[in-house]
Amino acid sequence: MRSAAAGAALGAAAVGLLWRRRQAFDRKRFAMIRGAAVIADSALSVPEVLARARDLLVPGFAAACEFHVSDGAPAPAEDAMTMVVPLRSRGRTVGTMVLRAHERPFNEGDRDFAQLFGGRVALALENSGLFAELESLEAALGTLAEAVTIQDAQGQLVYANDAAAAALGFESAERLLATPPREIVDAYESFHEDGSPLRLEELPGRRVLEGKAPNPLVVRAVDRRTGEERWRVVKATAVPGRGGRGRLAVNIIEDVTDVKRAEMAQRFLAQASAVLASSLDYEETLARIAELAVPRLADWCSVSLPDEGRLRAVALAHVDPDKVRYARTFQERYPTPLSAPVGAAQVLREGVAQVINGISEALLDAAGADEEQREAVRRLEMRSVMFVPMVSRGRAIGVISFVGAESGRTFGPADLELAEELCRRAGTAVENARLYRERSRIAATLQRGLLPDELPQIPGMRLASLYRPAGAENLVGGDFYDAFPTAMGWMLVVGDVTGRGAEAAAQTGQARHTLRTAGTLLGDPAAALEQLNHALVDRRELTPCTVAIVHVTARTADVLCAGHPQPLLVRDGVAREVGQHGPILGAWPDSRWSPEAVELAPGDVIVLYTDGVTDARGADERFGVDRLLEALAGATDAGAAVTAIDRAVRGFQRGAQADDTAVLAVDVAPS
Repeated sequence: MRSAAAGAALGAAAVGLLWRRRQAFDRKRFAMIRGAAVIADSALSVPEVLARARDLLVPGFAAACEFHVSDGAPAPAEDAMTMVVPLRSRGRTVGTMVLRAHERPFNEGDRDFAQLFGGRVALALENSGLFAELESLEAALGTLAEAVTIQDAQGQLVYANDAAAAALGFESAERLLATPPREIVDAYESFHEDGSPLRLEELPGRRVLEGKAPNPLVVRAVDRRTGEERWRVVKATAVPGRGGRGRLAVNIIEDVTDVKRAEMAQRFLAQASAVLASSLDYEETLARIAELAVPRLADWCSVSLPDEGRLRAVALAHVDPDKVRYARTFQERYPTPLSAPVGAAQVLREGVAQVINGISEALLDAAGADEEQREAVRRLEMRSVMFVPMVSRGRAIGVISFVGAESGRTFGPADLELAEELCRRAGTAVENARLYRERSRIAATLQRGLLPDELPQIPGMRLASLYRPAGAENLVGGDFYDAFPTAMGWMLVVGDVTGRGAEAAAQTGQARHTLRTAGTLLGDPAAALEQLNHALVDRRELTPCTVAIVHVTARTADVLCAGHPQPLLVRDGVAREVGQHGPILGAWPDSRWSPEAVELAPGDVIVLYTDGVTDARGADERFGVDRLLEALAGATDAGAAVTAIDRAVRGFQRGAQADDTAVLAVDVAPS
């Protein structure tokens, strides 16, 4: 009994001793925690905070203690006798605390205590270093309208004003500060000014923290959540930390969206106008316009024109050629009928643009899209679209579709305004090109009626001709030539009516056909000239005309000149003028013309020409008859004569061609 009681007493004493030791141990740790709290509430520098914390822990809790603030050296790896504790305060890590055990490894209770102690130290570090800095910075930055953020050495945001929160799409500065930097960056599709992707480490704030002095950076950012596009200029400046802390980066973010859009719009429209003016092939021009719009204005651009009851895509652009091929195949398989109730067809009918931000299933239902069409929309990643009419002379002549896809962009009023101006210019260019095509077609048809389709074959003779109207836009003019048979032989005619271009061409048609008809029926060149003279005199307005005629009969040529340059005879390599001068046509009703007969020999060449040859302008003077005679020296056939004249005039001429030019040559084949 006595031994049992003694054992029980001994056991109770041991339990009591352990309890008292435990109490002493807990009081000791509590004192350390309280000491850390006192440090956090004191106005101490960072080195003072670290020294006092180390004194509390060593040797009472650990054999050694090291602190690494966020900009210090990296902490060693943890092992059985080493414990690395993150120093976290207000949701961020400000450094690490490294503890080394005495003789036994740290247990879970030790780790719990160390983490609690580390939290107090982190708070003390925050209060001692960072907030002392920020208070002075906030006083200077808080009233600025510009968006301002501050990053610590780890790149973590430690300050942001309300303007920064609003610019980055956050409801408050507090929410912005609580968001990890990577999450903030990932909320946007960000690009350099040249369109290349922007990486996080390229931001000026990051470069400042690396000890560099970056230039301001222009950033194009597309909000992934809304598709809104914004342009910002980001500047960063280094601010030295105090109390042992490293440098801070102060970022100023300036929204330049309106200025940038206006600048880009003017540049874009200037480039578009240059493209539209560069060619009269409007389909080629529209293809270049679509390429110009991608990716500046949209991810996709398609240009459609009405054609036989449907909208025909004449241009399609995207940066990915594979997607373009797929989209072309899709358009060919699913052409848009002009009667379609929505989309581009509706815009073409009504002439009013449509902007759709969010291509929904309901919209596809309204368009009557089947499952394959829906799959194509998903595959092409279409998110938003602008259908804008190309308008000319108050009516829509086509539609340009701008599509936002993989970039996530949507379209706002500024985008629509720019697109409408582009479409207005494109519509005018297309209509002008169409009118020019029609005018060119009519002019070409008229020219074919003014000149012989093909020079005739004359037995024993060869013909060659040159016709070049003045003016880049003129296909026809006031000069003409013809060769046709008569009862007695062949009549060769070269003429020149007053003026040039379309007005002269109308008179040219009358003169040529009158001479051909009268010459064929009467067989007399003088009588043919009289008939044309009467027709011109009878007109109300004065319409003078000059003509040279060579009527070839057997081995004789009758030459007549009605106010026209004399034809040239090239014989034995020497050129000379032939024919008699006569009055101009259309001036006097009683004018008469007499022929000069010229005997022809084998190898002779006769050249008829208009004054466009001799009046060609050089550097200081006109080409003249003497140069023409010199050019024809040595010509042995009609083709060589025409080639020699053309070469000589082109080599002499300076500047634009001043007058229409026509040449008709005939040679007598050698025996």
